[in-house]
Amino acid sequence: MSNLARLDDRRQIAAQPVTPSLPPSIASTLADNRFRSTPWNAADAMFSIVSTDERRQVADGARAYRASLAPCPRDWLKKRLSSMALAHGHEKDPDRVTAWLQETGRLLLDLPHDILAYSIDEAIKRSERGFMPAVGQTRAIADPLVATRREEAYRLEAMVQVMEGRTRGDADAKPWERVVAAVAPEADRIPAADIAAFNRNMRKFGTAMRARADGSTYSMGPGDREPDEQGTSNA
Repeated sequence: MSNLARLDDRRQIAAQPVTPSLPPSIASTLADNRFRSTPWNAADAMFSIVSTDERRQVADGARAYRASLAPCPRDWLKKRLSSMALAHGHEKDPDRVTAWLQETGRLLLDLPHDILAYSIDEAIKRSERGFMPAVGQTRAIADPLVATRREEAYRLEAMVQVMEGRTRGDADAKPWERVVAAVAPEADRIPAADIAAFNRNMRKFGTAMRARADGSTYSMGPGDREPDEQGTSNA
């Protein structure tokens, strides 16, 4: 157990986790709109993003959220589990302790660093009679958090696509990814009452994205004329 004792030195548990954050004005655009029947889509989310600084924050946030989904550092997890085994474990057989460290590490290694650190702490707090939590207890806390962050990363990336005027027309794309396709599904189209405001905002952003009269979106090409208030291209 002497090796575990050395690993329990918290100064050795380096690379502390960092949770990505967004300014409130950007974070609010990622939430589902409970007052509309249509699903979230990137074009609608971009309505309130008007300044150059906010556009930069969206792009920076997309990169940060994607990076934050990377698996935790292997060395950090090894030291964290060793610390748990020393502080909370009741097993005295070194071989069994080693087997527990290896198997538990294998089953948790895919989780993001900050989410795993939080989930381990919470699972220990909730464990009964001082026993170390099982892998399933830790993942029951972590997996929903990972799913939420992955969704937020997808949405930020879709907003970046709108800003850059890129299209995503493949059939397997999610609704907020399809919204920048040449012809959006009916549920993803811009409401008729919002088309004029949408096109004005896209001009403010300096992007090539525009809405047609039917609410679908497209990217303007070189020489294309601006659509009118109803989304009809001028001849």
